[in-house]
Order: sequence, then structure tokens, then C-alpha cells
Amino acid sequence: MRVSPQRFEELAFEEADRILAELPRDLRAEAESVVLEIEDRAEGDRWLLGLYEGVPLVDRHVDGALLQPDRVTLYRMALESLAHTETELRRQIRKTLIHELGHFFGFDEAELHRRGWG
Repeated sequence: MRVSPQRFEELAFEEADRILAELPRDLRAEAESVVLEIEDRAEGDRWLLGLYEGVPLVDRHVDGALLQPDRVTLYRMALESLAHTETELRRQIRKTLIHELGHFFGFDEAELHRRGWG
């Protein structure tokens, strides 16, 4: 399913807002600092759906250096390829955002799969 880049961005930010609203207040405050970006596709991996870049919360230290903002990138074309309807696309965006935020909170791939987020 294809949607315009603008519509994809609307769907992504709507789902991000919904996910944040569902988090406990302390986790929400941390997750609100994550920058959400949209790109057409990942360089070198056309099937990559999303990517978290940053230092997971569990690996941060109080005396640590200032860090770059954490970032989650969604890859529009890969996500669109998994959906036949806008509802399916929204569901896939949500699943991918939850997965990448899981990395932000410090979960590895095995833990994400155990929780049904992988």
C-alpha cells in the first residue's frame, strides 16, 4: 500500500502520540525526548523497518558525557510493503515504533521477541 509521504508522517506521529500516552508518566517523560524521523528507505537494507540510534536508558550514567538526542527512524517504503490497507500500515508503524522504543528502554532483540514486540 502506498500513501503520500505527508500521510505516512501523519500516521507515524499519531501512533507515536498514542504510544506515549499509554506509557507510565516516568517512562513517558524519558521517551518524549526521542526524535522521530521518517526516511524513504534504509541505505543498504531495503527491508529494514525502523532503527533506534542512541544510548539505551539502562546504559546511561549520571556522570556520563552529554549525549546526542536519541533517534528512531521509520523507513516508509519497507513499512508500506507490508500493508494492504491504511489500518494495516498504522498497525505496522505502531509495532515498529514499540520495537524501537524497546531498544531505547534497553531491551535486546530476544527480550523484545519474548514480549511480542519483535
